[in-house]
Amino acid sequence: MAMGANPGEGLPVGSPVPTFSAKDVETGQPITSRTLFPKKTLLFFSEGIMCQACFQQIKDIESFGADLSKRGISRVSITPDSAGELDQVIRQIGITTPVIADSSRSMSDAFNTLGRGMHADTPGHAFALIYRGKVLWYHDYWLPPDSAMYVKPAKLLADIPS
Repeated sequence: MAMGANPGEGLPVGSPVPTFSAKDVETGQPITSRTLFPKKTLLFFSEGIMCQACFQQIKDIESFGADLSKRGISRVSITPDSAGELDQVIRQIGITTPVIADSSRSMSDAFNTLGRGMHADTPGHAFALIYRGKVLWYHDYWLPPDSAMYVKPAKLLADIPS
């Protein structure tokens, strides 16, 4: 956990991005801290398949993908589910965003997102913008003052610094 961060409150802006290595559940393509290093990436940490609002969030952010792309931002979602559970839901809903199965919760833990959601062992509804090995922005919409399991994509776009 980064200095100055309370448990579950994410990593402070300027913190180094934790080293991670995973695969996109659907394509099998590697997604690592190294492959994401050269591009701005919006990471979405959610409670996973038990949270309908979380998957609606992923789908609705996809509809704003062009707006994110104009700002040079790609997106990756991270859930605490197994790849098998995720695969079924991703296909059912038609999600095209890369999704990481963080069933060990090691990535969520490294980004300090655990313990503030509806369950102690899951993230809340947290977003981290990373670039060149640093956290540029972090916001967990489950925490006050928002206290929401869903954020309108237009608000999210407005909240992400340019």
